[in-house]
Amino acid sequence: MSSRRRAFALVGILFLLTGGRALAADQPTEDTGPQDAGAASDAGSAAPSDAGDPASDQAAPAETVVPAAEETPAGEGGLFEKSQSTALAMTEAANAPFTLTGYMRGDMYAGKVPGAGQADLKAGYGELSLMAKTTKGPYGDGVAEARLRYGVQGDLQQNFVDLREAYVNTYLGPIDLRLGKQIIVWGRADILNPTNNLTPNDLRIRSPIEDDRRIGNVGARMFLRLSPVRLEGVWMPMYVPSELPQVYLPEFVNFGTPVYPSNNLKNGIMAGRLHLELASFEASVSYLHGYAPLPGLTLTGLTFDPTTPSVLVSRTAYKHQVVGIDFSTALGDIAAIRGEAAYRRPYDYQNRIYAPHPDLQYALGADHTFGSVSVIVQYLGRYVFDWEKQAGAATELDPNVLKMTPAEGETYRASYTDTINAQLAKTNQILFTQTARVQHLATLRIEWITAHDTLSLSAVGMVNVTTKEWLASPKIGYRMSDSLTAYLGAEILTGPKDTLFGLVDQTLSAGYAELRSTF
Repeated sequence: MSSRRRAFALVGILFLLTGGRALAADQPTEDTGPQDAGAASDAGSAAPSDAGDPASDQAAPAETVVPAAEETPAGEGGLFEKSQSTALAMTEAANAPFTLTGYMRGDMYAGKVPGAGQADLKAGYGELSLMAKTTKGPYGDGVAEARLRYGVQGDLQQNFVDLREAYVNTYLGPIDLRLGKQIIVWGRADILNPTNNLTPNDLRIRSPIEDDRRIGNVGARMFLRLSPVRLEGVWMPMYVPSELPQVYLPEFVNFGTPVYPSNNLKNGIMAGRLHLELASFEASVSYLHGYAPLPGLTLTGLTFDPTTPSVLVSRTAYKHQVVGIDFSTALGDIAAIRGEAAYRRPYDYQNRIYAPHPDLQYALGADHTFGSVSVIVQYLGRYVFDWEKQAGAATELDPNVLKMTPAEGETYRASYTDTINAQLAKTNQILFTQTARVQHLATLRIEWITAHDTLSLSAVGMVNVTTKEWLASPKIGYRMSDSLTAYLGAEILTGPKDTLFGLVDQTLSAGYAELRSTF
């Protein structure tokens, strides 16, 4: 594959990995209530939460551990004095207007340099996270999390400030309402969630914690509790796309201004979900209408000029509607069963190369715990309607033609536009994982917690049986103390030549180490 085609394909691949179906970014989620930024468990399995209370699923940031109480040195008070002190501390904590938790961490990621036999720093940074929660009252509470980071992510070295979430809950009888910036995760499957089309992802963030790649958005989320039925409504008036790391493009090719919807009420995402929650069975049906978080690519500029020729390719959002269904149940003590499916239909996809074709995605998995070992296995499939293979451009662009005068270049504008659009159609097909009419995938997540719950050995794997691609993400976590945890792991992607993972194995694959201190 030529460098130009490889670069175009790389753009689509990177977009794919940042999407709402990021292959190694989404952990299984029992989304039975509004999700907190730190509420996702890195273990890969979640138990049903208190569905009637939006604040009941609030948890400290991932890996947060409350330090054990210090012993009182000899001579500093007897048992009575210590009990008084403990009772006073508990009273003060209960009366505090808010709690503050968080972490500090340092990360280093290293991997191969594409096309060279040497290692390179993929990411290296220090980060501070602060999460504040007001005391839960009879009518509501609030949560906010801010992250400050400095270091290198890809080719960018910068200070980065992110108000990850900031929202307020209110409880009005059977109605629970949340307003503000929030992360909403739908679906019950592991790794890939067909019904999860609300929350974008950010591949620029390299982290051992999968939940860290999710991006919050401003909106409203409401629940109406009519046990055993629960109605959920979501409105996101602002468009927030998935993000990708910096990539290299062919000569004269650049990213143009993104084509995103304006902050108009009619452009917001509207979604609804009907939950059925029984003692041994939970299910939901959902519907979403609005712009997808993963944009496609379009040609937005072609300039013939002897000194400044250019080809502008822009990320372009498309509108779609998605109908989904999911369920979870248990087969006694044998296994917990999860299933999920979604039919996605973009508007006017026949005339928009930046929109995917309609498809049906489905997943069925089971998880079981063998003592201290937990295992989740899953089958996933995709069927694409009205599918045809996109071959890409038949010829390559000639840079010398781009350097012609505007008058001379007009003769080639039509043919160059067709060539670029043909290549973009192929890239977008890769981007939306629709390179085959039918695809079959399998995933595995396994974790062993040992050494008195201080050592965690885990791995996430996926294989695309159709395209022969696979990924693996092994990780070791060691709790050195109540507040200090060390991680050592890797993220590996590979595949045959000219396949999705085959093109990016050296770009995205990396080993990493992290030290995290929580409070």
